[in-house]
Amino acid sequence: MSGETKTNQRELQIHMDGQLARDEWANEINDNTAHLQIQEFIDRCGGNIQKCSRIVLDSDSRRQTVIMPVPYEEEAFRVRNEQIYFITRNGEILKIGGTRTSMRQRFGSYLCGHHVVERGGSGRMSVTNAHVYHTIEQDLLETDSTWEIYTWLLPITTITQNIFGEEVQIIAQTYHAYESCCINLFRSITGSIPFLCNNSDPNY
Repeated sequence: MSGETKTNQRELQIHMDGQLARDEWANEINDNTAHLQIQEFIDRCGGNIQKCSRIVLDSDSRRQTVIMPVPYEEEAFRVRNEQIYFITRNGEILKIGGTRTSMRQRFGSYLCGHHVVERGGSGRMSVTNAHVYHTIEQDLLETDSTWEIYTWLLPITTITQNIFGEEVQIIAQTYHAYESCCINLFRSITGSIPFLCNNSDPNY
């Protein structure tokens, strides 16, 4: 057996070993899923939303995880800033989220979705991360779909607060409000929230 064949078998085995996990955690994408192209959303909201990264299968047996980002620009993927991100499948929005860190760090938390008990993990992971992680893996295994991440870097917002008699400039956290407003806009257009979203800040 050639070295290349052995490598291919190991790569295939990585995904075969995850079948029970996908059965439990992957959400089935079907015709009832709300459809909205990212470009239409951009046209509606007017935000400076940019393509950031592809998401592809990771079959390297040297790593545990089975999906990985392939950034279009590494610097943009690493920038630390409040931002809204959109996970798309063939250009259609399936997830809207927000973060105050880099997209690299946020995607790293999605990779923690690997640690479900069905894969021999501790089970100490976000339920949302587990669903997103396994849904993407399953779809990439079964279809030729293109998964991508788009990001919207948010403006820095400061407020002035008097603390002990001193006027202090404080950087406000705003991404949760933007995230909720984006989800509400999506719902106003399609009648439902994005397929892989399950919550938003109720104050907005």
